[in-house]
Amino acid sequence: MITTIVGFAISMAFLFLMLSAACSAIQEIVANLFRWRATTLERGLSDLLMDEKFNAELYKLPLIKGLCGPGLRKDSLRPPSYIPPTTLALAILQAASDHKMTIGAATPTSKFAETEKLLTSLLRDCNSVADQRKRLEDWFNSSMERVSGWYKRKTHLWIWIFGAILCLLLNADSISLSKRFWNDQTLREAIATEATEYVKSTPKSQAVGDDGAELNQSIRRMNLLRERLPGVPLGWCFVNAKAAPAADKPAIEADGLKATCWPDLVHATTSASQVSLAGTDPRIVDLSDWTWWLWKIAGIVATVLAISQGAPFWFDLLQKAVNLRLAGNPPATDGAKK
Repeated sequence: MITTIVGFAISMAFLFLMLSAACSAIQEIVANLFRWRATTLERGLSDLLMDEKFNAELYKLPLIKGLCGPGLRKDSLRPPSYIPPTTLALAILQAASDHKMTIGAATPTSKFAETEKLLTSLLRDCNSVADQRKRLEDWFNSSMERVSGWYKRKTHLWIWIFGAILCLLLNADSISLSKRFWNDQTLREAIATEATEYVKSTPKSQAVGDDGAELNQSIRRMNLLRERLPGVPLGWCFVNAKAAPAADKPAIEADGLKATCWPDLVHATTSASQVSLAGTDPRIVDLSDWTWWLWKIAGIVATVLAISQGAPFWFDLLQKAVNLRLAGNPPATDGAKK
């Protein structure tokens, strides 16, 4: 019984880890394509400096332009996703000097009055450029915590959205899948073995991803996850009648029926007689019972809630379950050793 419970826990944790990591990878790919980090940083700096035009001037300086990457067009540049505090402080001081700001003056002397007032208040009592730079660095570091909070809330919302879409596409129904894992020992053991190998061979950083991952790293991780998904009964199966079923056979077992599955992650055969009955295979759509849809929606919502915990949570839990499983394996007998 203990072995069954541990194998079941590993199967469910592995499923949630795969889906959580897939959502994170999708979010990272979209964030890189649409430059979410760079956009959030630029907006955050505009708010901090209280002037979009001054911020635009800041981005034209060589100190900041040197951090930009090549854009899609020949002469275009992509704004940086990260600016070191020292670099930003030097750029602000350079821009203030270029636009003849008199820091400490009672009345602003430049066209960027709000920014000049801000710098006057911020750099009060600074006796040297080094002191000014240090004050700006500390201000930037403390202020960026708020900007980071914006970005984390945005990405967390999109992970929820991507999670809901992914679960609907893959028919990731926790209720039906848990029944299948519990009742099907062969499937449960196969997934537990796959999960054990995955935990042993995959570093955590590669398994759960990184918010700052580059586009090619995210795509490679998506390919890795896709390789691990086959074997888990995900997807939708629709049974289509090619001939009238015999009166003494259930519809799904009748001759002439074909099951069309999408996406065919488990490489299921198309013969309906080789597909599990609708009550045990979570992929098969049962249109005859309206309560089936209620349970299906509840199961998918439960999966979305589970994967919203994040891939690091499920990887750590899976590691503990796998270690428990390995610790519980009985030692080999003398006959087995031979």
